[in-house]
Amino acid sequence: MDDPRTASIHSLSRRSAHPAQPVKARSAHIHAKMSPDDAFRITLSDCLAQMTANAGVLRSGHSAEGLHQLRVGLRRLEVALKSFGVAFEQPWLEELRGRAKVLSSRLGPARDLDVFLEELLSGPAKVFTGEDESEMFALLRAEAEAARDTAWKQASACVAGADFAMFIDDVAALAQSRLPLAPGPRLKPLAARMLARQAARAGQRGRAARSHEEGDLHRLRIALKKLRYTAEFFAPLYKKKKVKRYLSQVKRLQDSLGRLNDIAHARAVIAQLAPAAQKNNGALRFAAGTVQGWYRARRPRLVKKAMRRWAKLRHTKGFWA
Repeated sequence: MDDPRTASIHSLSRRSAHPAQPVKARSAHIHAKMSPDDAFRITLSDCLAQMTANAGVLRSGHSAEGLHQLRVGLRRLEVALKSFGVAFEQPWLEELRGRAKVLSSRLGPARDLDVFLEELLSGPAKVFTGEDESEMFALLRAEAEAARDTAWKQASACVAGADFAMFIDDVAALAQSRLPLAPGPRLKPLAARMLARQAARAGQRGRAARSHEEGDLHRLRIALKKLRYTAEFFAPLYKKKKVKRYLSQVKRLQDSLGRLNDIAHARAVIAQLAPAAQKNNGALRFAAGTVQGWYRARRPRLVKKAMRRWAKLRHTKGFWA
């Protein structure tokens, strides 16, 4: 019989009386003498802490940063489940990873529209109209805000829903379990193999990105994100200075690729707003085209910068080697 005193992580996260504030990922509390199983459980717990804290923020109201950090927590969890699952030869962890991806996708539209309104729209609007937006940009902003309101209702429903609650409780149960998973007792060699695997994948994606094609650059960005999260998981096992030097290059390249991704991001949001543009006057269509054109014009310079940073990272020795 279940103990009635036992409360899930999900239910406890609803009871906090403290003001809800967005929470970033924290450094993993692992060490070289720890078993791989324990390192995995601690990594899950760190991801869980970030997710539950930011879910609490969203239950308290609209927080663009809280939503962003919740999605970061979900993505870090995806990487942990995939990386450890492959290293442990435990394919059943993929089911939990799939659920994380589904939840992240449900939160995606609200995050995309937050970024569009708070970051991507301001640049083109100021260049073409000065500090004050003209009617055409005001109309585009109004349409995007209406779409964001709808997307936020869906995101709030997701966080308050049964799927999210069950997912959080299942992650908590796995983090607290004593189920043996690792094939061996030593953590550091396992960490090195996991890091090398992520770096090799990034290398493959980097070679493909020399095409300068949008899809290839996007895949490199995703591979680097997975490499970075894995590096952050295992950072306490290595010399801090070497880890910091390596990650600083990864982050600079991610920044360049993220700016390139803004082009696709702006195009996707504009496409979402296309039905409204067709129903309204030409000013809205002109504003939408102006935003896309502004970002397309920046692309050659951004690609060149990203490939320079990739070349530098490619010749940098991994701190785990």
